[in-house]
Amino acid sequence: MADVGCRNTVFGAEAQEASAHLDRWRGVGIRHFRLEFAHESAEEVVEVTGLFDEALAGKIGPAELAKKLKKAAPGGTTQGSLFVANDYQVLPILQ
Repeated sequence: MADVGCRNTVFGAEAQEASAHLDRWRGVGIRHFRLEFAHESAEEVVEVTGLFDEALAGKIGPAELAKKLKKAAPGGTTQGSLFVANDYQVLPILQ
């Protein structure tokens, strides 16, 4: 799908979300976030933006946001390219 800047994006079946990183990003001063939607209905957009409003206002935490987003996304959710394994600094021994 091409966006308004004529950049092409290939979307997966699962919605990508990064609620696990929200507190860390806010802790380092990030205050502006962008939500992107591809094929969601108006109702789904309202629901998801409302959930992020609640999270950014401190009414729900990241874990609750992730849980509610998973319910709101018919195809499920993933961290996608934002996933960082806990042991990312450990290199496996190759044999």
